[in-house]
Amino acid sequence: MTNNPVAVFDSGIGSLSIIRELKKAVPAEDLLYFADRAHFPYGNKSHQQLLEITVNTINYLKRYKPKLVVMASNTPSVQVLEEVKKRVGGMPIIGVRPPLKEAVRLTKKKHIGIMATAGTINSKELENQIRREVPQHILVTKFNASPIVELVENGVHLENERRTFDVVSRVLGDGVDEKIDVMTLSSTHLPFVKSYLNALLPTVRFVDPAQMVAKDVRKFLSFYRMAKKSGSGRLQILVSDGKREFEKSIRAMGVREPVEEVFLTF
Repeated sequence: MTNNPVAVFDSGIGSLSIIRELKKAVPAEDLLYFADRAHFPYGNKSHQQLLEITVNTINYLKRYKPKLVVMASNTPSVQVLEEVKKRVGGMPIIGVRPPLKEAVRLTKKKHIGIMATAGTINSKELENQIRREVPQHILVTKFNASPIVELVENGVHLENERRTFDVVSRVLGDGVDEKIDVMTLSSTHLPFVKSYLNALLPTVRFVDPAQMVAKDVRKFLSFYRMAKKSGSGRLQILVSDGKREFEKSIRAMGVREPVEEVFLTF
């Protein structure tokens, strides 16, 4: 079991922000990265659609015998993770959620922002998480970052600086930094535009949960004695649609491994 891979999936490029941190935290582990572009974007799917897609995806990934699956997308992690765990019996799954406790710890202005997809922003599950983790005296403002997620998935942030700036500024609106001092990057696509966010809002701290997820993975593997002890981990990449554009984007982001296109029946 120790030599089996850790599978990481989302609807495209987002997983790479998690994989970057996993390579630092668990360098010996083999990683299987599945970019499910056939179902991009997760952010506009209904609860039921998300549940079906993620259950089917994890059942599909079982053929690669992963010892752990990382659901590297906030949208399904926030909305359906607990239901998915019940449905896929026995497969350990770690999700990624808005790091609200960390944001609460860091804010001095008592006002935090959450950047996420439309699906996450409008979900009752996010509302419940806010109620559980954010004290009432701290204000929360949500930002629909779906337009940025789309732009990153299409590789626009790599070749069109002007347009990226425009889309990011439109999502943020005006005067954000007067009120808010901490924002969560609650889509795994968002770390790829962090330089734009920092340029637009230099006084705001952006919290990316990728390191926390990588730490959770490391703890899980060591606790269950599943950690691979030596060697340097390999990365295997699968994509379910649009292989050419996907390859072009990840090459521009420094990823050299070959990409295999797979065809899903769901």
